[in-house]
Amino acid sequence: MHRQTTFAAALGLLLLVSALLTLAGCEAAAPEEEEAEAPMHYSAVPVKVGVAERTTLRPTLDLVGTLLALPEATALICPQVSGTVMKVAVVEGQAVNAGDEVVLLDNRAAEADVAKAVAAVDEKAAVLERLKRGSLPQEIEVAKQDVQKFKVTADALRSKVAALSALREKNELSVVQFETARSALESAEAEHAAAQAKLALLEAGTPREQIAEAQAQLAEAQANLAAAQLAVRFCHLASPIDGIVTQLTVRRGMSVDPTTCLATIVNLATVFAQFRVPSVYMAQVRPGAAVEVSLVSLPGETFHGTVTRLSGQADAATGDVGAFVTLANEGGLLKPGLGCRLSVALPPIPDALVIPVAAVADRSGTPVVTLVKDNKAREIEVKLGVQVGPQVQVLEGLAPGDTVATENGYGLPDDCPVRIESAVPAGAPSAAP
Repeated sequence: MHRQTTFAAALGLLLLVSALLTLAGCEAAAPEEEEAEAPMHYSAVPVKVGVAERTTLRPTLDLVGTLLALPEATALICPQVSGTVMKVAVVEGQAVNAGDEVVLLDNRAAEADVAKAVAAVDEKAAVLERLKRGSLPQEIEVAKQDVQKFKVTADALRSKVAALSALREKNELSVVQFETARSALESAEAEHAAAQAKLALLEAGTPREQIAEAQAQLAEAQANLAAAQLAVRFCHLASPIDGIVTQLTVRRGMSVDPTTCLATIVNLATVFAQFRVPSVYMAQVRPGAAVEVSLVSLPGETFHGTVTRLSGQADAATGDVGAFVTLANEGGLLKPGLGCRLSVALPPIPDALVIPVAAVADRSGTPVVTLVKDNKAREIEVKLGVQVGPQVQVLEGLAPGDTVATENGYGLPDDCPVRIESAVPAGAPSAAP
């Protein structure tokens, strides 16, 4: 865990009390009245010490965050058509699979439109089939008989007109009678010509233009059917993903439209832990960094994940940058909205010079240690780096192998004799003085 190297006033107070208790060993023996001029003698102060050593520090950054559902694992159930809710098939908190029905809208009108569209498709398909098939042999035979019948009629009328024409020339026939006969002939000839044309058409088959027109009409009918079927499907609102119904705002009988959100379904197999990285640590928090996550609501449980995403923009007010950790949620214990604590692994610091934290004291805001050399104590200033557990990094002031007091050393005068009782490794915890 990363900490600032300035120690709290409480630690200084404890060290001060310890010093007052131990200074008695460095005080001169009280001389008798008559021996005031005798030299002062010091007794050695018992101290515990630690040794400065090189090691690799693995600092972490402790932050707080919030659990979130993955945006790509969240589905909003909204209607695509307006309608009235006929059925709500789920309850809040229910697990659903992809394809499970969530809400059913009144689909009776849509079903009727489908039936009408099916009939139209059948009709257009029959017309097209008939045109592609062409004329039946029976129809051609009838057309031939019509041609023959109109030909006989026309021939008879033509002979009659020829006979009447001779009478007309002799003025033995009135103009009206003659013109009536000639009109009847023209009509018969026209009918004969129409019958011949019809026969030719039947024998030639259906024109391509008529087939193309019928095909277009069939395609339009099929498109109308697809639209009607889609409207029916729109009445059945199903879950697109496996997940949990986290919100359900719809009720039976409600009138809804495409702007209404009816339910929210979330796949919680994986969740995000969202947190904010202080700007001073931005260079150290990288995608892929290991993270340990714990929750107050789940004491004793630790979840492991990695930094997956970093926001592309910092907060204008604080400079903090949003970050996301991906966490597997196999047991379903992680719920969106819960607060959490995160310990983010920072890049390791190789070959760091470290001493026990207990060896450091505070002198008016300046970190100091008591250096023990040749069984004598001397207070020196140090510059500290990061603290990781019971170890603290020393940037300036000490060298590898230096011995520093971890107990009973604070406040001793320079060159005060000391007696080493035990040595505390830099990586081991030490009892408070």
